[in-house]
Amino acid sequence: MDGTYLFLGRPEGPCYADVRSMLEAQGHATLVTADPFARPCRFSWALDTVHSTSSLTLEGREAIGDHQIAGVVVLCPEWIDPAGWRPDDLTYVQAETHAALLAWLWSLPCPIVNRYPPAIWYRPQAPLLAWHGVLLQAGLPTLDTVVTNVDQNGGLGRRLVGDGSGAVYTPLTADTRYLVDSVEDWCGVTALQRVTPVSLSAPHGEPLWVCVVGDHVVWDGDPPAEAAALERGLRAFARATGLAVIEVALAPTSKGLCVVAVETRPRLERLREATRKDVVERIVEFLTAAVRVEVEVP
Repeated sequence: MDGTYLFLGRPEGPCYADVRSMLEAQGHATLVTADPFARPCRFSWALDTVHSTSSLTLEGREAIGDHQIAGVVVLCPEWIDPAGWRPDDLTYVQAETHAALLAWLWSLPCPIVNRYPPAIWYRPQAPLLAWHGVLLQAGLPTLDTVVTNVDQNGGLGRRLVGDGSGAVYTPLTADTRYLVDSVEDWCGVTALQRVTPVSLSAPHGEPLWVCVVGDHVVWDGDPPAEAAALERGLRAFARATGLAVIEVALAPTSKGLCVVAVETRPRLERLREATRKDVVERIVEFLTAAVRVEVEVP
């Protein structure tokens, strides 16, 4: 029997509205809530080491049990309104709420976009360097990168500059990037290295975005010549992250195409219209696959 598809969190961009519209056009019921643990929602959950049973009631709706949830789309998590909270109490309640939501998502047996592992749930915008090991294991090329507090103006800096294009400095705590291509820039990097290590990588050209949905790879534009080999790696990388939908950017470098960005909360609105439509269809296909199997089995 078909169930209800939940959209949890704060929508960002129009694409997940398209997912909901397509589900409803196919006759599926959908519900949207920013935070299932906050009023006016009512949530109950009984669990032990073997069993888990939960119930969710949205305002003006009948309660739905976890067995009635056909699939979940996790949007950007909602933050508690800080009005009236002491800062230390707010931090505690926010942490407990997010931990409970993550645990509940892992208790559900239905398809989920995305069922985040804790490492990604708590750090969705990890720097590219944090992904290098998984990318390499999946067979995907990565940027030449070094993290060091040693002056690189005469070492890696000279090698990275190579053709005169400079190097890229990326803070270890953010995804902002700065091109280092002048004497003044290198002096700034050297000054920074006196107090902290810096991350330097090779420069790259215009990125090409690709979205992996389940086992499907959707390119935002014409696939590169080496698409077949890259797609094997992209599928392996998506499986390693455990995510049903993930975005990756590849860009030309001096050693060919390399991964230059990873998005665990895909921003589908930046993709071309035809690409977005394809991705939306693949997401709906992923969410409804279990329903179709139940119908088709005698």
